[in-house]
Amino acid sequence: MKLILFKKQHYQILIDWVKDEETFFLFAALSLSYPLNLEQLDDYFLKNPERKAYLGLDDDGIPTAFGEIIPQDEQSSRLGHLIIGESQKRGKGQGQAFIKALNQEAKTISAIQKMDLFVHERNDAAINCYLKSGFQFIPNDLIINYKGKVHNILKMTMDF
Repeated sequence: MKLILFKKQHYQILIDWVKDEETFFLFAALSLSYPLNLEQLDDYFLKNPERKAYLGLDDDGIPTAFGEIIPQDEQSSRLGHLIIGESQKRGKGQGQAFIKALNQEAKTISAIQKMDLFVHERNDAAINCYLKSGFQFIPNDLIINYKGKVHNILKMTMDF
């Protein structure tokens, strides 16, 4: 999988991938609001310039995935807002390839020693992908309230 920097001209690709509120919630939780739009993305990236966003391209150069590398401290970063765009491409190893590419990119950006991520406890497909990619669960007590429901958010980490 090849990575390219996510730019304004790519916004519509991401918007088209987040087709329903359930997908949106698993993708963005509370950091954005549904439905995703161009103005929100502009505002989000202006407010978070330290975050590096990428599109993952498949072997044919077609955008397949989106994700961010988020600096945490000198020794660690976090992956955020991960999504394999088209639902028919999910479950076919694209996520693992994308995570591997993001981890390699993160190591070129800084001398990190570990990568973290957060995932909704009900996102079984993502959890399975992260486990196959080498992430492990670590204790965490993050709970969010969305539309009157409490959701447990799991934390996972990977040492380099």
